[in-house]
Amino acid sequence: MLVVQTAVSFLSRIPPTLAPTLGPRVGWPAESVGYLTALISGGSIFVLLLAAPLQRRLGSMRTLQIGMALGVAGALLCALPSAGAPVVGSLIIGLSIGPPSTAGMDVLQRYAPPSHRNLLFSVKQAGVPLGGVAAGLLLPGAAQWLGLEGAILVAAALGAAALSAVQPWRRRVDAQRDRTLRLRWRHFGSMDALRRPLQTLVAMPGMRRMGIVGGCLATGQSTWFAFLVTYLVSQLGWSLVAAGGQFALMQTVSVLGRPLAGFASDRLGDGLRVLRWMAAASALTTLAFAFCTPAWPAWAVVTLSVLGGLTVASWNGVLFAEMARIAPRESLNEAMAGATLLLLIAYVMAAVLFSVVLAVGGGYRLAFVMVAALTSVALWPLTTQAHP
Repeated sequence: MLVVQTAVSFLSRIPPTLAPTLGPRVGWPAESVGYLTALISGGSIFVLLLAAPLQRRLGSMRTLQIGMALGVAGALLCALPSAGAPVVGSLIIGLSIGPPSTAGMDVLQRYAPPSHRNLLFSVKQAGVPLGGVAAGLLLPGAAQWLGLEGAILVAAALGAAALSAVQPWRRRVDAQRDRTLRLRWRHFGSMDALRRPLQTLVAMPGMRRMGIVGGCLATGQSTWFAFLVTYLVSQLGWSLVAAGGQFALMQTVSVLGRPLAGFASDRLGDGLRVLRWMAAASALTTLAFAFCTPAWPAWAVVTLSVLGGLTVASWNGVLFAEMARIAPRESLNEAMAGATLLLLIAYVMAAVLFSVVLAVGGGYRLAFVMVAALTSVALWPLTTQAHP
């Protein structure tokens, strides 16, 4: 699950890590990366809602592989020298994100011991920043040496390798798939498939509150992931390679921070307390980041990136583990899909709102201050959520 999550995350980081080159190449400002990020999140929402029948029929592992194949195809489209290619490619990359998320959680729910669930969910979610580390370190340098097309081809090749690497586990993991289910178009496009996750979420107050928490925390993560490289290059005067290294640093810290947060939650027996700490720290870190200027020493920006990796980017595993704890086993998939839907909508809206603020002349400072305020709203449902 970690390998697949890392590979999908790596492909989804193509637009944010290459934005200063990718945007101008097709005649767009670099700040338009927010719209591409929104398309990626929008594609993941579509798959999250409509692909459950595919998972039941083919099994979680095969569904993961289909997601990887979509990611590779979307990456290759981004390499084409057309203004529409990054749009379509980003949307298809977004379609690749949903399967590893829902299918991966299904596998962990079946195999993870309850006493280590927070840790194992966090290890799996560490694949998101781990993919970001690889993208930040590899893609800007590859673009400099091989050109934009060469860098994207490298990314697609790594995605294809991950798709093949998980094949040996397919027979065992997918042994319980429903071979009798006959897939029809109505299974994927019915209103019931759209309503069920939201109805399940509304019927569970605890899950509803955790969905709100995820949405608030996602606003910070979405904007940091989408705009960090562009912010450092266009506002603070960093080179693309240096900014990519900073992006990789933040993601590296998150690779360690996510399992650390899961371990702390298991030791304390209170994931909600850890989430409260992380929500407050995330809001404060984003607020401080809003006031960076070119006059700031490099070590200060590096320190904020480290703090961002520990706070803005490390809450996901604990949140998903808390959702799995609250939701009944028989309705876990629908409840998780509904709560994750709120999180992904926040990803989309945060990136779009950030780009709109920049487009109307509000500037990065105002945009980051708004994000910090939205992140702090997570403290309200966390103080009303029941203790484990």
